[in-house]
Amino acid sequence: MKGIIKLFIIILAAFSLTACWDSIGLERLLLVYGLGVDISKENPENYLFTIGFPTIIEEASEKKMQLSVEAPSFGGGKCNLQQKAYRRISYDNIKMVVFGEDAAKRGIQLHVDSMYREPLFRGSTRFIVVEGRAVDLLSLNPPAALIVSNFLHESIQQNYESTKIPITTLRSFSHEYYTDGIEPVMPFIQYGANRQELNLDSVALFNKDRLVYKLHKRESIAFMILRNEIHQGIYPFDYKSKDQNKREFIAINIKGGNSKIKVKLEDTKLHIDHNIHIHCSLGEYTPEERVFTKEKLEQLQDYIAKEIEADLNRTLKILQKDLKNDNIGYGKHVKAQYPEYFDSENWNEQFSKAIIKINTTVKIKNIGIAQ
Repeated sequence: MKGIIKLFIIILAAFSLTACWDSIGLERLLLVYGLGVDISKENPENYLFTIGFPTIIEEASEKKMQLSVEAPSFGGGKCNLQQKAYRRISYDNIKMVVFGEDAAKRGIQLHVDSMYREPLFRGSTRFIVVEGRAVDLLSLNPPAALIVSNFLHESIQQNYESTKIPITTLRSFSHEYYTDGIEPVMPFIQYGANRQELNLDSVALFNKDRLVYKLHKRESIAFMILRNEIHQGIYPFDYKSKDQNKREFIAINIKGGNSKIKVKLEDTKLHIDHNIHIHCSLGEYTPEERVFTKEKLEQLQDYIAKEIEADLNRTLKILQKDLKNDNIGYGKHVKAQYPEYFDSENWNEQFSKAIIKINTTVKIKNIGIAQ
């Protein structure tokens, strides 16, 4: 009897796998790997939606293609794209959504909401903002990948691990958009000497769903450290040696670190202590002074800590005083500890008036074979 029951269960399971009437074979799908969102040049009230995909038809003249359509929203864009496509479009494999700079400045939540409302996109789909227009970026032929979105996916990962830019996904952007006490961010792409050279060392700062500012190079590294996203990477500095007429250089290889935020309310004034500790090795040291002594090593650690702290304070000033925009997430700590003080509607104004003290320490674990 047990054997008959087991056989019946196996038959039911097999039937459930083969009898799904919603399943579509891969040969009937158009697998999209990248989506671009721009403001239409012809009709600025509309958006230009661009998809990029590989061609799997042997007789196709190109190995990849892209389609662009105009529509007032992503819902209409999907409909118009499907009318132009030769197969059923699948968005499940999209690795990258690229927002043109002007589209990001206008606001992107209507598109994000559409992507999340009907689960056509994975929550891990990555977001990025590009200088200029997304359609131009998606048309590039990167040196190491057929599809530019695949190239960007790997480049973002590498620069994230180098403590240069954050990784932003559909899920993380939505979370920060709806969470009190923090504003969203994205990586920002700039072009280099020519349109084929891409630089991924900048951070796009958002207020709600609108792009408001871009951090570049050292500001981006400092921002990542402030966000406690301290991974690896090279951090170079000019070094003031005893010989004032000679320019010297040092660099550290970041090996991780940690950040702790403490908040305190005193006489209606908000105090925030941000303690940051960085582990590193000495990657470059051009001065002739020896670094093997304990005293010299401690002096060097203090010097590097002050240089990093100066970068952190400059970046914090942009956020707190110039923009009044908390992209770090201090507000989450204030809300958790002082919910009666925290004002979700006016937190950025409260943030601009907070007394924030950054304390930085550096620990050099390895000086290499330097003198």
